[in-house]
Amino acid sequence: MTGQRSSHVIIAIDGPSGAGKSTAAQSLARRLGYQYVDSGALYRAVGWLVCERGLPLDDTGAIMTCLDATPMALTFHHGTSEVWVAGQRVTSQLRGEVVARAASAVATMPLVRQAITAQLRQLGCQADVVMEGRDIGTIVFPEATVKFFLDASPAVRGQRRVQEMQQAGQPATLGQVVEAMTRRDSQDRGRAVAPLLPAPEAYTIDTSDLTVDDVVQTMLSEIRRVLPGEGG
Repeated sequence: MTGQRSSHVIIAIDGPSGAGKSTAAQSLARRLGYQYVDSGALYRAVGWLVCERGLPLDDTGAIMTCLDATPMALTFHHGTSEVWVAGQRVTSQLRGEVVARAASAVATMPLVRQAITAQLRQLGCQADVVMEGRDIGTIVFPEATVKFFLDASPAVRGQRRVQEMQQAGQPATLGQVVEAMTRRDSQDRGRAVAPLLPAPEAYTIDTSDLTVDDVVQTMLSEIRRVLPGEGG
């Protein structure tokens, strides 16, 4: 890792879509009193920007020119984060499949990953954080205080994603969602830059048959082992 080293506690949670990272990470952050950071939100924000501006997904130059000229930020309020692009709050617009596909495409671009990684590192230098994503413990913060890797069976992950989309008012079938997740898994695990994989020292949790509270309690136990007295 290059750049400023964080003096704050960094809890890194990585894993594929539908593994339960977001819900567990938000709950864990509340329990610890830390800031919650969803790194994927920034990649989805880039994907949203690309779609909004009608940019070709294979034109790295055009995407980087647009990204360099467009302010993008995460803000925090009562432990939750909001995503802003060019002064517009876009948090609620980042969960659709079109944006997800665009985010997955731009996430393979080294220059995009470099820009987002730099922004995430700045956030980690400002406060104690629970940060979730796909390369937090391996690339963004290889020196993270505690690292977790969450995973679940494809069927469970697909069902969770369907429920999430339906709650957001987005129609989806399990078959479509599993197919999209399988495609993204292949892309994320096979990309040359920052592939999705657990850090060697990460504590792996299979969330298939666990409740959110089960997952959070397991993480708290590991955090207390590493940081005695932390987490109540």
